[in-house]
Amino acid sequence: MLQRMTVSRATSPEAAETLRALEARRRGANENAFRVADAMIAGVRARGDAYVAEQIARFDGVTLAPDAIRIVPRQVTIEPQLAAALDLAMARVEAFHLPQLPSSYQQGGLLHRVRPLRRVGVYAPGGRAVYVSTLIMCAVPARIAGVREIVVATTPAAAARDELHYVCNRLGIRELYQAGGAAGIAALALGTESLERVDKVVGPGNAYVTAAKARLIGEVGIDMTAGPTELVVIADDTADPDYVVADLLAQAEHGPDSAVICLATTDAMAEAIAARIPADEPGRGPAIVWTVASIDEALTIADRIAPEHLSLQTRDASTLALRAENAGAIYCGPFSPPASGDYTVGTNHVLPTAGSARFFSPLGVYDFVKRTNIVTLTPETLAEVGPAAATIARFEGLPNHALSCEARLGSEVQA
Repeated sequence: MLQRMTVSRATSPEAAETLRALEARRRGANENAFRVADAMIAGVRARGDAYVAEQIARFDGVTLAPDAIRIVPRQVTIEPQLAAALDLAMARVEAFHLPQLPSSYQQGGLLHRVRPLRRVGVYAPGGRAVYVSTLIMCAVPARIAGVREIVVATTPAAAARDELHYVCNRLGIRELYQAGGAAGIAALALGTESLERVDKVVGPGNAYVTAAKARLIGEVGIDMTAGPTELVVIADDTADPDYVVADLLAQAEHGPDSAVICLATTDAMAEAIAARIPADEPGRGPAIVWTVASIDEALTIADRIAPEHLSLQTRDASTLALRAENAGAIYCGPFSPPASGDYTVGTNHVLPTAGSARFFSPLGVYDFVKRTNIVTLTPETLAEVGPAAATIARFEGLPNHALSCEARLGSEVQA
């Protein structure tokens, strides 16, 4: 049975309150998640695999010996149609990400060196489903960057699935750690008796995973802190209401805290979309439909929200996309469903959420390299830059910095 939604103006007090609530939710820390994450981190730090095994038994109902948590992916055969789909996804993600590989460069005696990280941990969520797509999105760019060692952490239930082992083997991954949640993140970051710690942890997860990643910044690199999924659809009078609703419901099924909003430029389109949205279902986030006075107003609101996904179902969508400033990924036109980007388009589905598209970018090859500046000056070059460096150092109250440069000026010592 269909539910008749109430359509509001984007400028109405109700809409303004909804936006304020969304922004407040983004700012609000989940104190319970941080408490749990802190306990997990402390436990892993103190007791390693033994503590992780206890948490697996507690939360997953699976008994594993501490030395059995880390396994090597097994050789498997999976259903051919799914294998072909996964192969297509890996090939397209690789093709899209290959041009992102950064390179070193040199200017005289200055070298900007780019090298891959040595060891990376991929968190593959394994709650209601086995997210092999997330493993692909994280591991393929890491491989392009040249990361030599990739370890996957996920729940025991996900780790038991042949499909996960298939992707691991296709991507050359030889380590699988059967621990999800904050304990799995802590094990990756800190290391245990069986698991060497990693240099960076990537991949989204629930609130406890996000809290653990946030707490461990500094001990390990992370990609970003992920929040609930978000979608803003801008629909003008050319949009197909059925497509718009399909996209809203697709993102809403990630969970009740999903934020899915449609900005329609006409009352008729807004009503047509609202009429097609079914009644709320358990586990699904609510869909919101607002009307806007113009495309310009819609873009202003979208930039304020800075959503994970922005869908432009409008005239000249590709041109309009160039005007959108804040979005993790932008999908143009009626035949570019955001859900396609989650799997086989080739773009990455690990995207900034919670308004962080204002300053974060999609996961990419650049997330798996580190940059080092190497300086080799000749006496002549130091003579050019040293006096000015000394002048600035004295202005900033650091006379020994100045003397460090000046001590070499006029020296015959060769670099």
